[in-house]
Amino acid sequence: MSLPHVSSGEVVNLQSLKPNMPGDSTFALVKTSDMEVIRMVIHQGKKIPEHKVPGQISVQCVTGHTSFGVGSETRELAPGDWLYLDRNQPHSLEAITDSVLLVTVLLASRD
Repeated sequence: MSLPHVSSGEVVNLQSLKPNMPGDSTFALVKTSDMEVIRMVIHQGKKIPEHKVPGQISVQCVTGHTSFGVGSETRELAPGDWLYLDRNQPHSLEAITDSVLLVTVLLASRD
């Protein structure tokens, strides 16, 4: 069963969420033809290997501490930190502690 997306104008707290939204797993809050917004849960020690996405990406750390590989450099994200990635920019991720990230992918612009 797929989870319900957030409705236009609806307020959702990214930590406590709303009923029927599991707090311990990753899921899409919103998916349209222009963008996808994902509440990503990544547990301590979990690694996501290098990959790239065709859209522009923003990543905001809500809770926890993560290490983000961007090209040959490493960036650490702590609560309140925000990161932008251009489309097709290779990146990887490792959770230093259990973390919640807000990931937004823009899908419409294809220069």
